[in-house]
Amino acid sequence: MQVLVFNCGSSSLKFELIEVDGAGGHPGSHRNDRLESPSHPGQLRGLVESIGELAHFTYWRGADVAAQGEAPHETHEAAARHAIDWMRSLPGSPMDAVEAVAHRIVHGGAAVTQPAVVDDGVLAAIEGASIFAPLHNPPALAALRTLMTLLPAIPHVAIADTGFHRTLPPRAFTYALPKELAARHGIRRLGFHGIGHSYMMERYAEIRGRRAGDLNLITLQLGAGCSITAIERGRSIDTSMGLTPLEGLMMASRSGDLDPAIPGFIAQHEGLSSAQVEHLLNHQSGLLGVSAVSSDMRKVEAAAAKGNQDAALALEMFYYRARKYIGAYLAVLGRADAVIFSAGIGEHSATSRQQICAGLEPFGIVIDAARNHAAKAESRISADHSQIEVWTLPMDEELQMARLTAKLLDPAKGD
Repeated sequence: MQVLVFNCGSSSLKFELIEVDGAGGHPGSHRNDRLESPSHPGQLRGLVESIGELAHFTYWRGADVAAQGEAPHETHEAAARHAIDWMRSLPGSPMDAVEAVAHRIVHGGAAVTQPAVVDDGVLAAIEGASIFAPLHNPPALAALRTLMTLLPAIPHVAIADTGFHRTLPPRAFTYALPKELAARHGIRRLGFHGIGHSYMMERYAEIRGRRAGDLNLITLQLGAGCSITAIERGRSIDTSMGLTPLEGLMMASRSGDLDPAIPGFIAQHEGLSSAQVEHLLNHQSGLLGVSAVSSDMRKVEAAAAKGNQDAALALEMFYYRARKYIGAYLAVLGRADAVIFSAGIGEHSATSRQQICAGLEPFGIVIDAARNHAAKAESRISADHSQIEVWTLPMDEELQMARLTAKLLDPAKGD
């Protein structure tokens, strides 16, 4: 099945045309400790950045850059139209092969909990959940509506990042608030990065030749946004992000967990509105706020290496908080088959992986330093005698979305 995948950020748009075969699109050996990444060079793919300003686009056909430049894309609708126009202009009419379009939705709310063919009800549910994801849902919704207009004869599938966490039990998703208040406003833990966490689970199962439903895993998606999930027998049973993506781990510019009295204190003593405080916690905190250097892990690491004590503290806080969550989720699961790192920091910062796992040896997690520092693509980085495996797996949300879409529309091709 040919699936055209769209993944909208707050100021970016990615797309990729992916063919999902009967085996799920993943080649390769099952039992190696170091593997090449799944190879699925999309026939067409593209990235549009800085939407709302002078946007820059790069489009690829196969491995080659086919078009790039700047365009005054002020909206995601304009960027989506530009992408479709480019694909339609190509010789060979590759757009004629598209059988479905998949759309990443950050917040699906209580209604969009599984991949769903988009109709008026799904659109209304996504719009209703936008209050909790004001930077991400509206642009994704705008692009979705535009693409449905441009490609009306093809099924469009919404895949919510919150969906994988629909299996959280009440003890994990319920906040200790007055019951009527929470119910009235839909306040509960929903979790995010579900597409990424489910990809890590399914890819690890493939590598090890096991069923996802037999596995207990702790998965870490560490990038600009960071989250960790406890997976029991293939089901998310706890996750660090909550009603919004602000809760949980310390992130690039987000605070993560903090005393809930702090926002009110800051608002009162700094004369800030609730929206201004929320902006501070989302965009001026985390690694950036503590280090006063950057939200980029690489720059914070470089500053710490030169003796910057604030940068060193920011790093230690980042490692410490992730380590605490791993310990908590080991207690929640009782046993774990593997700890998996992915996304920008998880894939590329050997130091972060080493330091996050430091001190967890009594719990059965032992990193092999040489494997960790040599890790590229898909690699096992734990020692042979480690009771719990530790892996780094490159993230591929687009492939996971294509597979989920194929499974929904044609189960024989999505298995």
